[in-house]
Amino acid sequence: MARYASAIWTDANKKFMSKHNVKILAIDPGTKYTGIAFLDGEKLVYHSVSVINGRLPHGKLMEGRKIILRLIKDFKPNVLVIERSFFANNRTASLLHVFINEIKAIGKRKELKVISYAPTTVRKFICGNGRADKKTLSEVIVSRLPELKVYLTQDRAWKERYHQNMFDAIALGLMALSAMK
Repeated sequence: MARYASAIWTDANKKFMSKHNVKILAIDPGTKYTGIAFLDGEKLVYHSVSVINGRLPHGKLMEGRKIILRLIKDFKPNVLVIERSFFANNRTASLLHVFINEIKAIGKRKELKVISYAPTTVRKFICGNGRADKKTLSEVIVSRLPELKVYLTQDRAWKERYHQNMFDAIALGLMALSAMK
């Protein structure tokens, strides 16, 4: 039986992509921890949390740029998905906005299709509730991908918070994959 996939036309690289040959790099940006997920077609290939070192904002941005460029070089995605940040008036939020804009600019320079979703939109898609907390989001993803259960049940609260960045990135990737119809 033949399997037919819907396809879209991308403006970024002018290639015909189907849900099965799309390569999605999903990033949940943060000024300290950045969640990363890579989906090749419908398969989750890589998931991680990168720690961004550096004390000064400029150092954090340089480190973040290096991480993103390395991921793009290693995985060769054709879609880059980024979580939008909320608006706040503090130094950390300002740095996060700059970092998100840097990621988008890198993606466009590398001719990737760049997509961003609000956290509430992703949670509504994954959990059915835009106000679901990170723990609920993680549990729903583990119900779909049971091999990730080891990251859900941790012996320390900080480890759970650390891995929730990765779960956010996986949710972003799943959301982008569903949009490839």
